[in-house]
Order: sequence, then structure tokens, then C-alpha cells
Amino acid sequence: MIDYVFRYDPSQPGRKQTPANAEEARLALIAGNRVFSEWMATCRLGDVPQGGAQYVVPCGGLESALMQPSDGYPVQKPSAVVLGCADARVPTEMLFGQGFNDLFVVRVAGNVLGDAVQGSIDFSLLALSESVRVLVALGHTNCGAVKGAVEAYLDPKKFWSRSNSPTLRLIFQRIFVAVRESDNALRSVWGADAPTQPGYRDTLIEMAVCLNAAHTAFALRQQVEAAGMWEIDVLFGAYDIRTHQVCMPIQPVEAFSPDNVNLAIAPAHPRDFAELADQMAANARRRESPGTALES
Repeated sequence: MIDYVFRYDPSQPGRKQTPANAEEARLALIAGNRVFSEWMATCRLGDVPQGGAQYVVPCGGLESALMQPSDGYPVQKPSAVVLGCADARVPTEMLFGQGFNDLFVVRVAGNVLGDAVQGSIDFSLLALSESVRVLVALGHTNCGAVKGAVEAYLDPKKFWSRSNSPTLRLIFQRIFVAVRESDNALRSVWGADAPTQPGYRDTLIEMAVCLNAAHTAFALRQQVEAAGMWEIDVLFGAYDIRTHQVCMPIQPVEAFSPDNVNLAIAPAHPRDFAELADQMAANARRRESPGTALES
């Protein structure tokens, strides 16, 4: 047996403490993803040690529900707000190793900002400011919304396909800037003939996933700073549905390693997007053409 366990120990109430600051919250999410990704790796390999294997998620958040009088309601005390994609392959609480009352999760296709999404985030920052330490924009590899935006970018006729509703087109439109910026970087780093080279389309999708999350994080950072919420850090990352690790930027994966797990601080300036895009394009170039020297 290979168990992924959500554990509450009533004999040790308060054992799991709410992160005291943004950095503690970031490290807790990183540590939780390492546990989850290691569990998934063990399940994939099927290499079960004698007596089985167990990966444990402490559920300290249950205390707010279990100790509440029957005529009252538990108090929300999430340490992180996560804007993620609605994709069923991206189970937000599980992949971050978090339990009951740990996360305030908003999910929408393509993890894009819209009126309802923004309103939900605004509510969390207003009503739950005493506990929230970080705000995370989380993309993921093989995202259907990003793939749809890339296909429409490469062939505009597909944007107007009858299979794409007007509301779905709005999601694509919110992702187009990330796609264009990714394409610009590929043409700059790979050369003007980048669209004809092997791996171009898949790399364009991969880069757009990361930049889309970065753009969202940048917009959220502007709002958090405008509100003077200096104690809250805005982060971004991408969940790789192959390795089950959250990282940023996505690196060519040569070997599964806990060191790959990371959540980055949201960009502080629009020029940071170009630097991130160029870095990813260069990494992808080395992956597609091992041993190829890049021009300086």
C-alpha cells in the first residue's frame, strides 16, 4: 500500500501552526508539493518498501471546525489564496499538501482574471486578511485553455470556430498576450525561422503557460500593493502534470528531483516578462538541440 494521508491528532491540538509570514507560507506550499510529488512518483514506480509507504499531510485546520460549538460556524483561516485552472488533473489542495481550511481556492479555465474571479480574490483579501500570507497564480502544463489560445494565434480562423463560444473566446483573448510574448522570445532566441523548427508549437504552449501565470501574478501584485497589503506576497508557478511538481519557470526535466519545486515572486515590472521568456526559450533550445551553442 502507498498511502497519502490527511492526519489530525486530537491529542496534539495546535501542532500545525498558521504560517507567521509570507515566506513561511511559501515554504509550506513548497514542502507540501514535495510530499505530494514524491507520493505520485512512488505510485508510478510501484517500488513499495516492505510494510508499505505513507505520505502524511497534517490537518491542523480541522480544529476550527471540531472545536466550534454546534450552533456556530468555523472561522476561515487560510494562509494562501490560490488562483488556479479548473482542470481536473490539478487538485489544488492535494498537490500543495494542504488540508481543511488551509487554502482559499479560485479555479477557472486558464487561471485568467475576470470579474467573478477578481471579485472572489477581492473578497478573500478583504475578509480573510488576518490569516492570508500569500496569493498564488498557478498555471499547469498541457492546459487546454492555453492550447486553444495558441491554436487561435497560429491560425486565426480557429478562433471563430463554432465550437468556441463567445465566452470561451474571451478566455483565449486574455491569454493572447502571453502567447505573443512567448512567440517573440522564440523568434529572438531560436531565430526568425522558429515556427518551422521541431518542437516550436509544444514549446510555445509550455512558455505561454508560464507567462500567463506570470502576467496574472503581476496584475495581482499591482492590486495588492495599491491596497497597501505589504505583508502579502504574490507568487506564481506552473504545475507539471507529468512530474506533479510545481515550478517556475518550467525546466527541461532530466530527472525527478525535490529541488525542482519552486514558487517564484511575481514580476515587479513588465520588462521581467521578456527576461523570463528569453530564459525559457534558451532552456528549450538546449533541450531540443543538445550541445547547441546559443548566440550571445
